[in-house]
Amino acid sequence: MNENEVGQFFDALTDDYTATIERCFPRYREMLWALLDYLPKDRQFESILELGCGTGNFSVLLHEAFPDARLRLVDISGESLDVCRSRFPEANDAIEFEEQDFRELTYDNGTFDLVVSSIAIHHLVPDEKQRLFRQCRDWLTDDGIFNFADQCAGATDDLYARHIANWQQLTFQAGSTAEEWEMWMQHQQEHDHHDTLADQLAWLTKAGFTVVDCPWRYLLWSVIQARK
Repeated sequence: MNENEVGQFFDALTDDYTATIERCFPRYREMLWALLDYLPKDRQFESILELGCGTGNFSVLLHEAFPDARLRLVDISGESLDVCRSRFPEANDAIEFEEQDFRELTYDNGTFDLVVSSIAIHHLVPDEKQRLFRQCRDWLTDDGIFNFADQCAGATDDLYARHIANWQQLTFQAGSTAEEWEMWMQHQQEHDHHDTLADQLAWLTKAGFTVVDCPWRYLLWSVIQARK
């Protein structure tokens, strides 16, 4: 995958990104809710890393939920990151923005107590996902949590095909056009790598996380939580 092409794709969507993604991704808002709701209720996270923050839809929710936390928001698309930055007009040193392919990130061990991501990790091939999972474990504090939402393949080809067919039907019902659907499918064919939920749970366990679960799922989209 050419990471520059991925950044350019999302640069082109930036002006209308939220409207586009809500047409094209069923239960998008519910997925973001689940990313936050299934975090431990007794935790106040102090240092949070978001991988692939995009235009900041989840970043804003994170800041509202943990207003005293230090946030590092990372995205490969400079234009998306600019939009995200604009949503924090009073941002201070506690909110940092980093334009970077997150496969190239390096942080000290124990830097964050929460690492999150929303619909971004599927751009990595299996070996890259497994490397990132190991890195996230290292970047976390001893009681840290890695919490992400992403697209997963079905366990079988027929289940995966059914996911895609249902996704297309729901997208058209939400007002998407055939042209818009083809745009997403072309991007998916060229840049997305959907691995099964079972494989990703196994990779997280192999990376050293002690608690791994999928608390929410709809069609391709899953919320996956791994606790160190």
